[in-house]
Amino acid sequence: MARPLELIDSLVAEGKEEFTFDEARAALDRSPTATANTLRRLQDNGLVDRLGRGRYVIRPLGSLHTSTTTDDLALAVGATFGDRQHRIAYLSALADLGLLSHPVRTITVACTTQVRVPAISRRPLRVVIERAETIHLEAERLGHSWRSTLDRALFECALRVDLTGGVERLAEAFVNGASGANPDRLSLLARAFGPRGFAAERRLASLAQVLDLPLQLDPTVGRRQPMVRLDPRGKKVTWVDDAFRVAWSISADELRAVAGN
Repeated sequence: MARPLELIDSLVAEGKEEFTFDEARAALDRSPTATANTLRRLQDNGLVDRLGRGRYVIRPLGSLHTSTTTDDLALAVGATFGDRQHRIAYLSALADLGLLSHPVRTITVACTTQVRVPAISRRPLRVVIERAETIHLEAERLGHSWRSTLDRALFECALRVDLTGGVERLAEAFVNGASGANPDRLSLLARAFGPRGFAAERRLASLAQVLDLPLQLDPTVGRRQPMVRLDPRGKKVTWVDDAFRVAWSISADELRAVAGN
């Protein structure tokens, strides 16, 4: 293991937490096959993790030989997506912001182009294609990656309830994050996405009112506007919020119970 450990020492001395196959080959001054064998030995001994094709990360000492590949989501996503315009989004952003009580296994990333990578750090990857004009709207930089802000994460999960795993998870995150949400930013996001954005804003306004959250959302709603389903995936209607023209498929009491409010 002397030569593999020398590789780690040299990378750490350069301040590198992540590195590429080509950087490892240059540091080792060995053939591609010998470099691959060295990296495989480091992986087998729990010293290095493979983030994606040709990309690796050095494990922190406290996580050696554990089953978790890397706890740094931004590092893992940034290494995989590189210079592509992207953003850690939807449930992954909510979980990373600490708004969900249960862990989220699938990593969801919004990107302007498709990435043919099935998993990151041994977790399934879901890529959602998004326009360049909105990819970094209300997003914050995290090292080599980007992540939705609290407002963007709540808004996009109301926009795409199908990617949220149901309105129950959106409600839980909303209860936990409403005090830090900004109604003006949510309204700006709604305008940026047009009719679909206004529908998302109405869902959030309805949730805020029913769950009695400290957030004043007042989207313009007219009687002639089409009804919006709280969860567009279902056809069942339990009751209708006439104030915001939102059809609910779950009762308010049921949602309060599962959302912890």
